[in-house]
Amino acid sequence: MAKRTDEAAELGLNLVTVRRTLAVLEMLADAREGLSLSEIARRLDVNKNIALRILMTLEEENYLYRHAETKHYFAGFKVSNLGLRVLRSNRLQAQCQPILRQLAEECGELVLFSVMDHGAPRWVMAAVGRRQRLQIDPMTSLTPHATATGKAWLSTLPDEEVAKVVGERLEPLTPFTVTTLDALLGQLAEIRRTGLAISNQENETGIAAVATPIWAAGSATQGAARRCVGFVSITAPVSRATPQDFARFGEMVRASAARLGEAWPLPEADDYAATVTQIPQGLIL
Repeated sequence: MAKRTDEAAELGLNLVTVRRTLAVLEMLADAREGLSLSEIARRLDVNKNIALRILMTLEEENYLYRHAETKHYFAGFKVSNLGLRVLRSNRLQAQCQPILRQLAEECGELVLFSVMDHGAPRWVMAAVGRRQRLQIDPMTSLTPHATATGKAWLSTLPDEEVAKVVGERLEPLTPFTVTTLDALLGQLAEIRRTGLAISNQENETGIAAVATPIWAAGSATQGAARRCVGFVSITAPVSRATPQDFARFGEMVRASAARLGEAWPLPEADDYAATVTQIPQGLIL
């Protein structure tokens, strides 16, 4: 009995260490200036010795590096290499990239593609059109109530679930950001009607975007309902893209999303869509 207790305790400790290690990689992935040992220990809520052991192990395995002068830690390219290898191995990149590239060439702007990952969208691919590149990082986390992709995702959820995701008070990122739940729900009702989500300078001043969900057919033999597996969007500066342009972009993302949905599911890529989302009644695709 004592041996089993010791084994259970050791397993629990190992799981905590794994979670802390993954937390370090995630926090460094978003840290442009890197993070110090003290800051990492504070965020992990552990003493510096524990944090240092995790950092030294990751550094030895080349998942991060320490700047010689600032002593700050940064995520290494080995981390991004893992993600690219996953995309390549599950054929998601090979199957979806041609559609995204064609869309980018047709609209001339930045195209972003995201997949459902454990119940929320995650940007995984970008294609750049012929016009000047926008300084937007598709791998950063998105703000649901302020981005086109975020609002497209929220439109696939019941209003009660939306309230849980965003809360009652919405952060104003720009003067144009919707800041109340009621106003957001009003936008979502329109998105469900049209199938298109718009962010007009709500996430970043001077930048607008249009997005739509990608719906994949369920199993015909099991009579499963279609589900949302991802999102495709076009982003452009308002200085060169007119409302008429965005009306055209909306039709383009709708057509591309339909093509992506028809190509789904890949058995491997289907793992990304872990949460089944029903199509809201009245949504026009």
